[in-house]
Amino acid sequence: MGEMDVSEALYGASLPELKQGYMFHDESDGYCCLVCGERYEDGVVYPVGDRMMEARKAIAAHVAAAHGTMLQFLLGLDKKSTGLTELQKLLIGAFASGKPDAEIVELTGAGSASTIRNHRFSLKERAKQAKLFLAIMEMLDESAEPSAKAVPARRTAPLPDERFALPPEEYKALLDKYLPQGLDGTLTGLPRKAKRRTALLRHIATSFRKGRRYREAEVDELLARLMPEEFATLRLLLVDYGFLVREGEGDAYRLGI
Repeated sequence: MGEMDVSEALYGASLPELKQGYMFHDESDGYCCLVCGERYEDGVVYPVGDRMMEARKAIAAHVAAAHGTMLQFLLGLDKKSTGLTELQKLLIGAFASGKPDAEIVELTGAGSASTIRNHRFSLKERAKQAKLFLAIMEMLDESAEPSAKAVPARRTAPLPDERFALPPEEYKALLDKYLPQGLDGTLTGLPRKAKRRTALLRHIATSFRKGRRYREAEVDELLARLMPEEFATLRLLLVDYGFLVREGEGDAYRLGI
């Protein structure tokens, strides 16, 4: 995979995975670099410089050493991939480096400091629009499914039962991998295998209290701590797997399983 090619791995990655530059593959039980495809097997310790690192830290070090920041990599992609003009990419790079507006004017030839401020405002507006667009596309994808307001929730995922139980040591390893800081931290990703995904979602569901009715905004606020960019996806998964149940007109939730 060439460094400037947008691969299926990039398109299939979540926003947190895109920002960190790697993703975990349950099928191969290892981490894969989104830029070059380099793989690190989970459970193996790798030499990195004069240190030894477990796989997740080793691939993070690989991404930084081999490819720089993911911001640099993504800004190096063409307009077809990112939708950004060369000027916009130059401006984003300058904003990220903390350059003062006067210096950015000289760097880009963008006119004046007020022009730079207008560009910064436009980029922030575009980010807001992008979030709404993603929400719209998610709802479009769901339109082929039963109504999002149906009660009980649709069942696209298997019902969790004893077949999905993990041994204690495997369950601990799962939480250490995907929630290294516990429920107060952010998710490093989501397992692809149903058994492991179910176990992780069951743990996330402990954020909710039995018997309490939650407004959708309250659910999103809780889940945004775990997946700031994709809390809506996480909410839908909890519903699909039966850990949350929609009530009323579909705008309220309670703990299910």
